[in-house]
Amino acid sequence: MIADCPKNDIGFDAPRFTSVHKLRSAECFCSRATLDDLLSDEVMAPVLRSAGYEPDEFREMMTEMAWNLITP
Repeated sequence: MIADCPKNDIGFDAPRFTSVHKLRSAECFCSRATLDDLLSDEVMAPVLRSAGYEPDEFREMMTEMAWNLITP
């Protein structure tokens, strides 16, 4: 350790306190992607297949899970 330097605080979340982070969050006017947007992305099909899913099968599973979350 360097003399007179405080120890690292591993609980400190530096990006939360930087001005760059604040500017980025203020400038972002993005909308959230829908499931159809995600599944139509050209990168998603190979990722899903590598996980053992086809896009339509994954859509059905996600839809069922969403209904289970909102149905008492």
